[in-house]
Amino acid sequence: MNSKFPDISEAHKRGIAITLAILDEVLCEIEQWANGREISSILFKEHNTLSSQQRQKILSEVMRMKNLLLELQQTLLLEPSIQNAKTAIRSRCAWLWEHLVELKSEHLRRYGEISKKLAEYLDPKTELLIQGIVNILDLLKSQKSGS
Repeated sequence: MNSKFPDISEAHKRGIAITLAILDEVLCEIEQWANGREISSILFKEHNTLSSQQRQKILSEVMRMKNLLLELQQTLLLEPSIQNAKTAIRSRCAWLWEHLVELKSEHLRRYGEISKKLAEYLDPKTELLIQGIVNILDLLKSQKSGS
């Protein structure tokens, strides 16, 4: 199948494909919320207050947009982005590590002085959380976790 745009460069196709893949990923998440997603954990809770009518209209709009994405993908001969779970976990862990380090008392001082008692409590807990991230990253390296 030939593209209707034979002059489109691979660099342009990559740039377009990356942006549209990000949009597609966000649309999947929006679709989950429209279908009732409501994640609940320790310090993260979603409260889904979408009405039935909003859900239906959002799902309709998501479908319209996905149809447009399909047309763009087929017309421009864009390859789908395949996100490997290991890669996604690694990138999120790297991002989290940076933020967790900011919980250490030496960094929290930017908000004002922190009590010694709070620092003595929080710093070791922060280290345990950071170690948990490192442990997850190490698990991704093991051969038993698959390719």
